[in-house]
Amino acid sequence: MGAFIESLNFFETVCFVIAAASTAIIIVQTILEFVGADVEGDFDTQGFHLITTRGVVAFFMVGGWIGLAASRAGINEFLSVIFAIVCGGAALFAIAKLMQIMMRLQSDGSLNVNNALGQTGTVYIRIPGAEKGIGKVNVTVQERLCEFDAVTEGEETIKTGELICVTAVRPNNVLVVERIVEQEVVDGE
Repeated sequence: MGAFIESLNFFETVCFVIAAASTAIIIVQTILEFVGADVEGDFDTQGFHLITTRGVVAFFMVGGWIGLAASRAGINEFLSVIFAIVCGGAALFAIAKLMQIMMRLQSDGSLNVNNALGQTGTVYIRIPGAEKGIGKVNVTVQERLCEFDAVTEGEETIKTGELICVTAVRPNNVLVVERIVEQEVVDGE
């Protein structure tokens, strides 16, 4: 390794130091991320953030290694710098785009009870008619089977096991439901 470093001219030494330091930072960031540390800060889930810590470090890492490789391949320093900046910029853009795509995969998992509107379910505990009491219903909301308190505005009590449709959501996540009347199938029709 010592012979390699001694064989570098000033430009190659600068590229090597930048590339090696940036690579070390990327490695440390990755290790810290695996153990749960927040090394990047908060992301806007839909935004495109070009200038981030990880992106800037990737710019210097790729730019440094490309500048070193181009110079070692005999390309003059000016073209090596241009090539390093272009490749570093591509890395910066790629990291930003990758982070944007990954953040779109994120989901908060919160249940929005308003998504129960129009959904059907079954009565778990009978619901007294005319809003004289609260029963319980099972309704699938956001691909989850959930149990909610429920009332009905209809005059008749809705019995356990009957099908219901959610018509409104009241404060404290109380659902307003109505009975679904199943049509009887008549033979021959």
